[in-house]
Amino acid sequence: MKICHLSVLFVACAGLVFAQTPLLLRSTPPAPEEVLQALEALGLPPEFTATFSAALLSGFATGRATTTVSLLLLQDLVKLPRDQVLECLEVIRYALSQGFIVDTGLAGSSMMNEARKFLALGRSGEEIVSVLRARLGFLLATRSVLVRSGLISPPVMDPQVPATSADRVVLELAWAVGDFILWEGGSPGDPRFLGYVQDRLNRLSALGVCPMEAGKIASALTPAMLAEIVQLAFQPERR
Repeated sequence: MKICHLSVLFVACAGLVFAQTPLLLRSTPPAPEEVLQALEALGLPPEFTATFSAALLSGFATGRATTTVSLLLLQDLVKLPRDQVLECLEVIRYALSQGFIVDTGLAGSSMMNEARKFLALGRSGEEIVSVLRARLGFLLATRSVLVRSGLISPPVMDPQVPATSADRVVLELAWAVGDFILWEGGSPGDPRFLGYVQDRLNRLSALGVCPMEAGKIASALTPAMLAEIVQLAFQPERR
């Protein structure tokens, strides 16, 4: 997968993405109206703009997105051709419609931050769409495996419902699995895989980033479950 070749540069530049934005100087987050104005300025089809606006507002209200990172992403996307902007935002819109968290703030796991990092690296729109679709695949596969294993309850498929602690666990587990496969050069059969994922979840739980239940889920994971997540992430017809 060609995006794997970006791993070293991706990690090296990650800290630079957020160091050069004037929004960091603000004492309060942008208002939702400012975010919607930035969306309008992209000149996308009115129907999509209306749909994405509604998705964003729901995300702000339910804890699945922040106005700060959403505004930064929309401002960054002016670097891409309009059709590629549309593809990027459609992946994020779909993720929101499925109840996934797409933005956790200026640091941490999120589709929006991932897109911003790629934009800061000067990567093409095709590569950004590719990595966003891969991340969406990991989110869908992770939730599917956790539900089937009885580790979380089936989600309420309503983007108007506030994000739950299980939603955050799904996000962080999906991100850990994705990071290992996409950026660490790992494979489903790698003996390091389970320990890598468990250590990530336990560390985030200890720091208070993840709910305490993340540690319990981490201890219940098996190599077979992680391999199934990877398989389903790249084979959507089997989810």
